[in-house]
Parts: sequence; structure tokens; C-alpha cells
Amino acid sequence: LVTCSDASANGGVLGAALAAGAVARRDEGVLLPPPSFSVELNSTAGFEVLTRSLHRSYLQVAIHFETQASESLCGIASIAAVFNALAVEPTPVDPTYSPYSYWTQATIVNDSCVAAVHDPSYGSTRSQLAAMVSTCYEVDVLNVSAPSSLDVARTLVVEALRDDAETHLVANFDRAGLDEAGGGHFSPIVAYDVLDDLVLMLDVAKYKYPPLWLPLDDLLAAMADDDPISSEPRGFLVLSRRDATRGAAAAQGAALTS
Repeated sequence: LVTCSDASANGGVLGAALAAGAVARRDEGVLLPPPSFSVELNSTAGFEVLTRSLHRSYLQVAIHFETQASESLCGIASIAAVFNALAVEPTPVDPTYSPYSYWTQATIVNDSCVAAVHDPSYGSTRSQLAAMVSTCYEVDVLNVSAPSSLDVARTLVVEALRDDAETHLVANFDRAGLDEAGGGHFSPIVAYDVLDDLVLMLDVAKYKYPPLWLPLDDLLAAMADDDPISSEPRGFLVLSRRDATRGAAAAQGAALTS
């Protein structure tokens, strides 16, 4: 694990901020306390990390980032945000926002194709989400089980989030592995910081946790235990538009799984 002293010794912002008690926390009681090893994006240290990180995906996803509509729709909320970031077409019209077209959790849940593949109302496994997306939409999905090592995980994250990529990343993990309240969860991973080896998670349960910088090794540890219902391993979904990026996505997929 990355500790305060380890990261500080490496000259990283994470360790220095935690050691000095410089990470701003919101008023207690509004949201749940975040993990002690995390850094909130909405802090001086968190913003400093963002400015130096690979954050192309953050700029594209954050403007579409929404709260999951129910406790079971974390995967769908993550997918809706990524679909808008990718400008997936044809874009549906949610009656709530008619006549404007926009991907929402409702447009996905109420899609007849989705209902035929998998009913997400009671939650989703990583494979169910991947099958739903690749079957019903013009989106390619690379479904990756938890990487076998930190180096492999780091390569996957960097490849998916690099500035010239046209992909976005969704993580499936167990909250308990991050010292958070809850169980299995999905949320977008939208930035990577090389200096402190941190990833930025936009937690779609916005009523629980704010956007957080997390050590990559802690996220990987939170993927160690299989889904207790499906016995399926945790992992990542790498998503890209199927049209002009098909060749690039295929090449990237080969690189990530080699």
C-alpha cells in the first residue's frame, strides 16, 4: 500500500498532503468519510494532481457525470456518462429533456434491446454490462479481468487514458477493499497521475463519496475478490466508439491484453 511516509519520501503530493493534514475535507455528515489514503479532487492537493495528470478522459466525462438513479444502477450511470463523452449515435431522446437528445440512465434501462439482453434493474455484472453495450450499441468493449500485477494494471490504465486515445475506462470493484461502505460497484476512472501512481474515480454514488484520487494498488486490491453472486472476477471495461475507431480500438485491445 502507499502510505503517507512512502509517498512523501518519493516527493509525491499524496503523501505530503496527508502527512501535513493539508487535504481539505467537507463538512462531516454531508457525505461519508472517504478512505484515509485518498485525496479529494475538490482540494488544493487534488487539483494540483489533476493539472499534472493524464486527464483527457476527465475533461470529456466529467461534464456528463451523473448520480446513479438507484442503488443497483451504478453500472448504467457509468455507461451513460461514457456514452455522452463518446458521442455515441444515434443519441436517444429522454422524454424528460425532449426535444433534446442525450444519453441518460432511463434511455438505457428502457431500451428494448437492453431488456432482451439483461435487466439491469437489479444490478449488473461486468460481463452483463459488456454484453449489453456491445450488443445494443455502436460501442466496442474490452472486458478485462483484474490485472495480475500492478505493472499490468498501470499499462492498461495509461493506454486507456492517454491524451491521444479515444477510449474511456470503467472500474468494477468491491467497496470494502477501499475501506468504503457498500459492496460491488462501478464507476468511471478518468485520470492517472504518474508521480504518485493515482487514479481519479468519479463515483456515481455522489450521495456517498466525492471524486477521489486513489492509489492504483488499492484499487487493484479492491478487485481481488470475485463477485459473490456471479463468481465473476472484478476488473475494467474499456469503451470506444465502433465506427472510425474500430481499427485503433482493436490495436489498443491487443496491446492491453498482450
